Amino acid sequence: MLFDFYTKKIKVFVSEASEDISYLKSMLEKVLERAGMEVLHLESSDMESEELIIQRTNELINIANCSVHLLGRSQIRINLEKEDTSLQDFQFIKAQNKSNLPDTLFKVFVWHPESISKNDIDENQDEFIRSVRQRIHQNMIFSNRDLAISFVEDIRAVMFSGKKSKYNIQDADLFFIYNELDDDSANEIIDMVADVIEVRKIEITLSDDVDYSELVVQQINKSKLVVVYYKHTADWALPFVQQVWKKVGGASSNAPILFIGDSNISKNKSVSFDAPKVISQVVSQELIPIEIKVQFDKILE
Repeated sequence: MLFDFYTKKIKVFVSEASEDISYLKSMLEKVLERAGMEVLHLESSDMESEELIIQRTNELINIANCSVHLLGRSQIRINLEKEDTSLQDFQFIKAQNKSNLPDTLFKVFVWHPESISKNDIDENQDEFIRSVRQRIHQNMIFSNRDLAISFVEDIRAVMFSGKKSKYNIQDADLFFIYNELDDDSANEIIDMVADVIEVRKIEITLSDDVDYSELVVQQINKSKLVVVYYKHTADWALPFVQQVWKKVGGASSNAPILFIGDSNISKNKSVSFDAPKVISQVVSQELIPIEIKVQFDKILE
């Protein structure tokens, strides 16, 4: 079964980005679209004149549900003389003004990935970033996540305002959760474990219209042991398990969580989540089924 966060169609205005992070803007837009959101941005034809840039920015922000502003290491080399500011600041101010309207649901997301912030930044851009951070208010969210997929999950978590869905949940011995990018290795583990333990699995993906965040919580409450597995997706898995742990009650959760990664991926060796009712381990791929069985047997003792 494949599950996604939310069914609501969200229109996202994506601001212009400096050349050094143009690849991130492209990646972000693909993830947003794949997640079922409608991306609004200036087209090349909108950039033909200053008047057109201003007009189209206003039109797109007016119909958007939220905006995303990417902060890179350098300035966008377009100044709007009629507005006496840069394009980057003009788009941010327009979005900020909409988010300040009474009873508005419009949100402003500022994305400044941590990996970008650690590098040298142009003096003017550094000043602009500081000014943006000083203007953050209740309808604005600043994020330094490095992965576009994690950032998009945050956007949906903030923008979704629907009622919780109820799912047809069944009792399960083992509830196995993994990211779609680890599909092959995850299913190898499940096939080995399923011989001796009843397994219910969920593959976290960005393609279906199901609130899998709520589904995961409901299924955990009906499971004896929860496994959150990662191989190539540690950057997704750590914030995911932290969020899930909080939503199921932390130390008061009904089921322990085995947070386990493949040690054959070198960066996984530094990943850990130390919390009550969480067993955090990194072992070689071939030993993961054995470790799952060990932890499950402890529950039955």
